[in-house]
Amino acid sequence: MIFSSFGNAPAEMSFIRMAHAIDEFAKESEEDVFVQVGNTRYEFKYARIVKFLEHEEMVDAMRRASIVVLQGGWGTISEAIFLKKRIVAIPRRVGQECHHPQEEVVRYLEKLGCLIGCYNTAELPNLIEKARRIEFKTLSRGNAAQYINPFLDNIK
Repeated sequence: MIFSSFGNAPAEMSFIRMAHAIDEFAKESEEDVFVQVGNTRYEFKYARIVKFLEHEEMVDAMRRASIVVLQGGWGTISEAIFLKKRIVAIPRRVGQECHHPQEEVVRYLEKLGCLIGCYNTAELPNLIEKARRIEFKTLSRGNAAQYINPFLDNIK
């Protein structure tokens, strides 16, 4: 299964780019694609969706997934890193899809080897296949702050 999560941004910041890319991937995939859509307003045709999951349900879905495709927020990405998942992250665009800099976070974590960043959603299928073949660096609970806090301090 591929699991995807859109976070909990307000509906006026719907992540249509990601929704369309995931749904198109689901159309062609033989693998089940399960999506927590949050407040994103998009009519999915091919992916199996749920609006929101309880935290433990989301963690369970990530555990069962072969790949996770996530929006670029630190919260869900950090959970996936701690679970040692193969991650493709699509950052939201500041001002259109979020109020904070997701692309910088994704690029930083990609540089550390923790995930693959998807900056052009047309590339999503190829990046999911790439994620199947490479090893990702993990961060353990308790030491992630030493990596992320200095980065966050620099972007304020």
